[in-house]
Amino acid sequence: MDRQYDRLVGLTYECVLDEGNWLPLLTELIPSSGRQQGALLFWDQTESGALASEINLCDPGAIEIYNREFCTIDPSKGFMLHRPVGHWYHDREEYGPQRMARDPYYQEFQRPNGMHNVSCLKLNEQASSGVYLSVLTSLGARYPDPLEQTLLTRLSEHLTRAARMFGRIDQMRQELAHRNLLLDQHPTPLWLLEGNARVLYANQAAQQRLGLRAGLFHEVFGRLHCRQYDAKLQALVRQAAPRTGKGKAGWLPLGDGSGQELLVTPVPAEASFNQPFQRPLVLLALLDAHRQSQLLGELFGLTPAEQRLGALLVRGLAPEHCADQLGTSINTVRSQLRALFRKTCTSRQAELVSLLVRLGQR
Repeated sequence: MDRQYDRLVGLTYECVLDEGNWLPLLTELIPSSGRQQGALLFWDQTESGALASEINLCDPGAIEIYNREFCTIDPSKGFMLHRPVGHWYHDREEYGPQRMARDPYYQEFQRPNGMHNVSCLKLNEQASSGVYLSVLTSLGARYPDPLEQTLLTRLSEHLTRAARMFGRIDQMRQELAHRNLLLDQHPTPLWLLEGNARVLYANQAAQQRLGLRAGLFHEVFGRLHCRQYDAKLQALVRQAAPRTGKGKAGWLPLGDGSGQELLVTPVPAEASFNQPFQRPLVLLALLDAHRQSQLLGELFGLTPAEQRLGALLVRGLAPEHCADQLGTSINTVRSQLRALFRKTCTSRQAELVSLLVRLGQR
């Protein structure tokens, strides 16, 4: 039993990164716990009942009928609504055989579809929704023995932790997809690189640049290179993401008559679009002659107040005069200035102003 427990724990955490692993987990968990059927259910509490997901080992016809007709009268929802995450519900112990024998849900749904006893675990819960795991014995099968019941109890901590981690990672994936969409639609060519110039992300405008025949930029084994200026580019990337110490921003003017220059700047690990990677990276932005006045705010999550302060600093105002212009205290300005330093990976006001000027902040 311990060997099987260890295997099930391993399968549980494989679900964190891949939703497709929930079904293999169910496939092993169900017989190991003395059951014959099982399903993941999702309950939006603004609706009247939980719905069985496509992640199930039940008769497809039964799943369809449950979601269409019987989810609203499933008595287990009354037990699960206020139950803490990680605590199993067993209908035979809590609802009782006599009530089950009289309940229309059991008589009209469970028995006709070959189902008998249900055990249910609340895996995760948000403000108005929850995720549940149900495992069932089939009609005519023996009831699980104490060792099989204990196995479920031992696994509950790992199952709920994996569900919580999966939910967070899935949320990050959705946030990343949303951010990628916004960056993809940005007209400025943007690349996200590691310190060795390996490309982690390129928006559509950047990919178009890479696709140009005899264009200025190209990739070699996944690393970004710049024809004619490659040595300077690689040096700027290393400057932005040194192995030790703090990275610094730099610029590479392109002497091709276009007026364009390449901004090469550090990206802090806490930057919004760096959440999936959580390590210092390098952002490249190919700036045209007209600049992109909102680019820095969009990429580094500057608040409107921080952008207004940046515009005043570019005009040459001291922090004290900025406070007068903004109608706020000098302490507020200093706090916003520290936030600007942190978000842009700059450490001096002159360095910050230079970056803002290059990006066309006026």
